[in-house]
Amino acid sequence: MFEFIAFILKILFATFLGALVKFRFNSNSDQKNNDIILSSMLSLFSSSMLGMSLQFPNEILGMVSSASILASIGTTLFLTKNKNIEDKIIYLFASLIGLITGGGLVFQAILFTIFIVLLNRYGNDLLESMSIKEEEIN
Repeated sequence: MFEFIAFILKILFATFLGALVKFRFNSNSDQKNNDIILSSMLSLFSSSMLGMSLQFPNEILGMVSSASILASIGTTLFLTKNKNIEDKIIYLFASLIGLITGGGLVFQAILFTIFIVLLNRYGNDLLESMSIKEEEIN
């Protein structure tokens, strides 16, 4: 019973963190609910795949876990084949957050989500400030 409760908590955290990755925090950008739902569902799928595969016996745990990792990455790439490269990378990060959460590393997934959200939000500003410094050196 305890493993079932832990599994439910893992997929809830994965769903929330997956939606948080695609959420736009600035108010002037257009927000699409379908993108947030797709991101959270990919994270949920990845978390549930790895969480279920970790319940297999130790003799075949490696094969089943690697198959679930490949299946979640393949599903992410298949569902985002018509998206641009930036969206594909964000969806792959959402899937990776689901895999990390499904493995039981919830705190690491939270830290990774915070890092991805901050990088997504302030990445352009950082790159612009670095390019200005490079031009000043030359």
